[in-house]
Formats: sequence, C-alpha cells, structure tokens
Amino acid sequence: MNMRSIIDEFDDFLDNPIQYIISYIRDIPKLIVTVFFSWIIFFLYLIYIHPSQTVTSKSLINFDSIGEIKIGMSVQRAEEVSHLQLLPITSSGLISKGCYYVEPQVNARLERIRFMVIKDAIATIEVSRNYSLRTVNGAQVGQSIDEVKAIYGKNITTKDSNLVYTPPKKKFRLVFETERGQITSYRAGRLPEVDYINGCFDYKN
Repeated sequence: MNMRSIIDEFDDFLDNPIQYIISYIRDIPKLIVTVFFSWIIFFLYLIYIHPSQTVTSKSLINFDSIGEIKIGMSVQRAEEVSHLQLLPITSSGLISKGCYYVEPQVNARLERIRFMVIKDAIATIEVSRNYSLRTVNGAQVGQSIDEVKAIYGKNITTKDSNLVYTPPKKKFRLVFETERGQITSYRAGRLPEVDYINGCFDYKN
C-alpha cells in the first residue's frame, strides 16, 4: 500500500469512523469461513492426494506382517498399502527363478530390511543388523538370547544357533539368528520359506 492509499484510508476513517469500523467487522466472518475451508482442503489433500507413509522405522513386526504389509500380499499391493516403493535386489545370489528379494527405496529410512518374494507373493520379512525395528512383543537386534527367551517364554525353542518362536497361527514363524549370545538378525514369515537358512538358495521351484 503506497502513501496515497494510506492517506485515503485515513480520510475515510475521519469522515465516518463508525461506518469504517463496521465495514471491517462485516468482513471477519468471510475471513473465518475462508480459513476454515482452507484447512479442510489441506487435510483432504494430506489424506487422499498425498497419504502419509504407513510403514516406517517405527512400525512393529509381527510373525505375519510389518505395519500394513502382510505376508502373502503381492508386491504391488504391498506398495499400495504402505506407500513405499519396493525395489528388486539384483546383487549376485539374491534372485533365482521364482524367488527374489525386494527392499524399500533408500529414502524410506528402512535400512537392512528386505522381503522374500515367491511367485509374486511376499513370503518373509527379514531384518539384518537394524537396531531400531522391533517385533510386536519388543524383541530386536542387539538383545541377548536370554532377553528374547524371556519375551516369548515357552513358545520359543532353540534350533541349532537360532531361536524359533511359534505363534498361535502354526504356519508362521519368527526366527532369530544369534552370534556370541546376541540377536544379529531375524525373519518373520510363512512355512516353509521362513525356515530357509540360505534364503532363495534353498528354494526349489
């Protein structure tokens, strides 16, 4: 606003101060309505047009899921429900006929987690040396064998150097790999794939 406009506004106020104030008050409801609907449009945008990521480093891993991603889902469906891009791992030995791995894109902040995919269905969720991701019960990489045994009680057994949790749904397992008395990695998923010690190398088409 230039100096001339300011002078004109001041003149209007001096001519009829009551009417001048009323004209401004009359516009307040319009301003409130405008702000209100602007916020509604903003929230609708966040929910429907730019949905938040539903699988993050704070998501909990169960024997058959991580966040909204479920064992048995196709890769495409998993991407839709999690709002993640799952990229094939193409390094040597990780892809074979009918069995391969995908992982979240780098900027998802989900390091060292991958999904075994068999015939386009997610079979396992595998966590390796990631110290932030926890299971639903609170187990994580870096804990001691005794801590994990205490968490799962009588439902966990020892198999070779691994700890194996058998959930109520018997076709699933949680397998914790150990080294020097600590959990170094774990995987959740369905049988028989979750029992593959060597991953896709153990898969027979």
